[in-house]
Amino acid sequence: MPSFKCKDIGLACPFEATAADEQALLKKIADHAKTAHKMPVIPPDIMAKVKTAIKK
Repeated sequence: MPSFKCKDIGLACPFEATAADEQALLKKIADHAKTAHKMPVIPPDIMAKVKTAIKK
């Protein structure tokens, strides 16, 4: 089950998420980025860091 933590990409944020697959996890991350980090769209450089930080 893939998982992600904001702190793994250098953010001082306690957010952690897991999901059944990477697509579902990316949806949770995008929703969190919109509400907590005021990112309506995750920039490509940040998304690259997110994908690298996902634990499979």
